[in-house]
Amino acid sequence: MSLNQMFLSKQIITLRKFIVILTLFFLSKVSFTQTFRECYDTMYYHLTHDSPPNPEVMKTWKSCISGKSMPELSLKTVTGEKIETKDLKGKIIVINLWFTTCYPCILELPALNRLVEEYKNKNVVFLGISTDTKAILDADFFPKYKLDFKIIPDGKDIVKKIGNTGFPTFYIIDRAGKVKDAWSGGATDKTAETAVYLKAKPIIDELLKGE
Repeated sequence: MSLNQMFLSKQIITLRKFIVILTLFFLSKVSFTQTFRECYDTMYYHLTHDSPPNPEVMKTWKSCISGKSMPELSLKTVTGEKIETKDLKGKIIVINLWFTTCYPCILELPALNRLVEEYKNKNVVFLGISTDTKAILDADFFPKYKLDFKIIPDGKDIVKKIGNTGFPTFYIIDRAGKVKDAWSGGATDKTAETAVYLKAKPIIDELLKGE
């Protein structure tokens, strides 16, 4: 690489960093006026093009959607149960976005099932929205694995409505239908068996206080 090429490369990297910083600064000023979806749309390019994901961008997205109303979803589970999230007001909703060939999604199954068991018979609804079809789930997932969430197949349009921030993505929604917490990504080592449980439990416990 010539000196001119090296200089140009450094300039491009500096410019990209400046654009990210400027975007984050702008979002910090306007996020309080944005809806849940507008938070995603404003940050769409960075959320879908930065590789690896930029931690500061993810942090700003999370801050932006915190306290915002989650889009209302019309869902149908693999068993045929129809769910309207607008009818779940008064309950805590835990949403997991995943798909069958997502390695961290599969590794965290024990932690997800532990959450369901922990909050059985309490006002917590667990929804696992998969981008896979029911046929793929029946053939490739259910014979090998167990997920105690209510599983919604064919979730690509739902993910588009929420905004694709990667997989797995986890949302905890409060009784009023507002985002209490959210994060994207999962562990790929032994910690995956407990990580999401340890992260989600204190948040859910806080929301259940007063019952």
